[in-house]
Amino acid sequence: MAEMNVPAGGGKKGHKKQRAKKMSTRVDLTAMVDLGFLLITFFMLATTFNKPKTMEVNKPAKDEKIKEEPPIKMSKTLSLMLSSRDNVFHYVSPDDIDANTELSVDSANYGAAGLRKVIQRRQAQVKAQWGDQDELFIMIKPLPKSKYKNIVDVLDEMNINGVKRYAILPPNDPIDSLIALRLGETRK
Repeated sequence: MAEMNVPAGGGKKGHKKQRAKKMSTRVDLTAMVDLGFLLITFFMLATTFNKPKTMEVNKPAKDEKIKEEPPIKMSKTLSLMLSSRDNVFHYVSPDDIDANTELSVDSANYGAAGLRKVIQRRQAQVKAQWGDQDELFIMIKPLPKSKYKNIVDVLDEMNINGVKRYAILPPNDPIDSLIALRLGETRK
């Protein structure tokens, strides 16, 4: 509370004019500190914190009676290799590989004009060939020096584009080895 010291005398009783002594005012802030801590405590307990939003990852159930699924046709796939240089290399493997087979490998960035366009174009190609864009299977193959942020960016693009079937796989394909050699990176 605030305290003020006021002189006891005053008024016009005395003949001599006395000057009032200037007294300093003293403010007691103890109650204000208590109130501040009470308010801080109240707001800490009364507020709700944002819950972290996570992306749902579906994993196959561990079942001893695993049925053999037919292999996926390579013409329904898209392979994405994540490099350490903040770009993604993509290619489509042909169903049958022989000595005359040419493979086109391109690179893109992780933005809407890069990877998103690649996925949408491949979805349109699969829809034109197989009648359903949900037949597309995307193989995400991060190289050992790729960044975790890039994997998250690719998973975000899967969610944005509505890709139903995708998997994160090690780059074990011979084509992956060739691409890693071209980039000067290792695949293991």
